[in-house]
Amino acid sequence: MARKPRLFAPGVLYHVIVRGNQRQRTFLSPADYQKYLEKLTQYRRQHEVTIYAYCLMPNHVHLLLECAKTPLGKFMQGLQQSYTQYYNRRYKKGGHLFQGRYKAILCQKDAYLLELVRYIHLNPIRSKLAKSPQDYRYTSDPAYRIGKATAILDPRPVLKLLGGTRGYKKFIHEGHDGGHREEYYEVADQRFLGDKEFGEELTRNYQDEEPRKRRGLAIVAKELAAVLKIDIEQLRAPSRGWKLSHLRTMIAYVLVRRGGYAVKEVAGYFARDATTISSTLSRYQGTVDKQAEVRRQLEQLTQIV
Repeated sequence: MARKPRLFAPGVLYHVIVRGNQRQRTFLSPADYQKYLEKLTQYRRQHEVTIYAYCLMPNHVHLLLECAKTPLGKFMQGLQQSYTQYYNRRYKKGGHLFQGRYKAILCQKDAYLLELVRYIHLNPIRSKLAKSPQDYRYTSDPAYRIGKATAILDPRPVLKLLGGTRGYKKFIHEGHDGGHREEYYEVADQRFLGDKEFGEELTRNYQDEEPRKRRGLAIVAKELAAVLKIDIEQLRAPSRGWKLSHLRTMIAYVLVRRGGYAVKEVAGYFARDATTISSTLSRYQGTVDKQAEVRRQLEQLTQIV
């Protein structure tokens, strides 16, 4: 079944699950976990995202959050790509670290906020990485036990619903024997966790998160070329000079990796072979990982798509 487009619904609860590409480990040392949390803090502030809970596992991440004005995809793009660049530089790797499509479930807040906070905090226990939440360092559970805000989240709104830290600890303890909850993943219309009316209301009142894909590729490519101060028609010409090839690759990279346009579509626009474009972008990832100036330029171009 085709995947449904994501909806941008400000103030709605999202349960986000991000997995390592081909289930590979995404955190190899304590420094890696810490770096991801630093990035999470940075992009949460930048995009005014409210985090309710998080759990960093060796090969996947759970986030429970709300977005304000910025679509979820924009926040996740910055967070995931920034951490991937760090990881690839640190371990001299290249290419994708995370699966290309993370799962983002829109959840009915009144019904599922507390349950999902508990479910996420108990993830290390279900995976037998710890005997209790206190024994696992990379979740938001400690903030809830102390009852004080951190740079990432403020636990007090949820604690108020549970009767404070004592009520939270009791609530968590009561869930210790719970196993994997498949209903939190296999959701209505592939997107919604809640009653039928919840999903219908969101579908009726909110539009797809990614309207940028409705803009013609030619229009976006021309805008990108203008930022680079080059005529787009020069990049579409047969010339294979180094400078033109570099700028063409940069624009193709932004269109495919940051804008979500298909490799085949981009290759057709530039009158190139799709296989050649695909392999060129894979090699270019190494340049992106190594050169800070290239990353700066890409971030500027990404604002357009």
